[in-house]
Amino acid sequence: MKMSLAFILLFLSLTTLADDRERKIKQFIDAELKYYPGARLADLYKNYFQDAYGPGHLIPDTTHAGKYLDFELKQPIWTDTLRYQKLGVNHDYYRINLQLVKNGTIPRDTLLLAMVESATLARNPDIESWKKEWNEVLAVIKKVKPNLPGMEADEKQIEQIFSKGDVVIHHSEYYKETYHRHYRIVYRSVFERWKGKYF
Repeated sequence: MKMSLAFILLFLSLTTLADDRERKIKQFIDAELKYYPGARLADLYKNYFQDAYGPGHLIPDTTHAGKYLDFELKQPIWTDTLRYQKLGVNHDYYRINLQLVKNGTIPRDTLLLAMVESATLARNPDIESWKKEWNEVLAVIKKVKPNLPGMEADEKQIEQIFSKGDVVIHHSEYYKETYHRHYRIVYRSVFERWKGKYF
């Protein structure tokens, strides 16, 4: 009898955890599509990816990162007005709109230093763990948004990247052309430090 009760309690606990996980994944999907309703599977993947791996792939060195930042700040089209956006389900990272650097709200060098600091704090799951984690998220996406444009093609692209031992993907062309987003990502401790000062 005691064993049966323990099993029931364990089952209920695991079910609650699974339900909570699915709820958070749905919230992440809804949040991205609320602001960017044309987002594709590739864009949802990138959002979720950035929350796990941070900005490390963007900053092989600060000189390169600085040059690329300067190049992007000179781009002509700035239509995205969302100042910041929390990412994934853990919200370890936040996207910071480069408009805040362009207009002088956040100093350029402050952002660069924040990126360097943030890169060391990513959880960086190994590829096998990551594939398992992403497939769990993908199952929920297919359940709640089965008709995302280009879903099948994006899914194949992600699988091809995995097969090469890689995890990095770019935004979809539609997303880039429609929303003209210019951002960098920083760790949540940096974001919390900046709240009240820049936001």
